[in-house]
Amino acid sequence: MNKPIVIEEGSKQPYISLGRQFGAIKIENVEYIYQPARDAFIRKDWVKRTKGKSWDQFMAEVKAAEQ
Repeated sequence: MNKPIVIEEGSKQPYISLGRQFGAIKIENVEYIYQPARDAFIRKDWVKRTKGKSWDQFMAEVKAAEQ
């Protein structure tokens, strides 16, 4: 099973919202970094891909990768 790249609305997720306080969370040995501006957790190996892109460009890339 593939792990999600982005978990949106991180503050509303009951089991992972605590990660907001620490800036990151690990789920099934996959680390996610919290992005407070978007209230989203991004898989650590994808964080560098956000640099220099708008959120919409990044999400388009994520959707293409998840297909």
